[in-house]
Amino acid sequence: MNFLNPFQMIYMIIITLLLIYDFFPVFFLSDIVSPEVLLGVMIGLFLSVLFKKDGHADNGARIKEQVFYTLYLLSVVGVLTALGGQSAIGISLTDVFLWIALLLSCYHTFSYWKKAKQPKT
Repeated sequence: MNFLNPFQMIYMIIITLLLIYDFFPVFFLSDIVSPEVLLGVMIGLFLSVLFKKDGHADNGARIKEQVFYTLYLLSVVGVLTALGGQSAIGISLTDVFLWIALLLSCYHTFSYWKKAKQPKT
């Protein structure tokens, strides 16, 4: 995973901790963060990762990064659900907004794939 720099790894750790807090509110962040702030931070982090200006020279690395982020987040939500957690802000594998975000991510990845397939002139 050479496409993840330390800043992106910190993003992933923060998102993971926020998801754990969301699914299991009796956690160390329960007195610090309200669910509304949690939702705002999670949406902001997701959008910043999804639409950031990246320094990758080739679209292949962008595609790998985007697929990794998407699969990682879906996996974390799936594991937390399987462990018996229930999201306080409504994130679940049956949530329409999660699938809309997934479709946006797929569209974004597909646009990188189309760019990668175009011949260089």
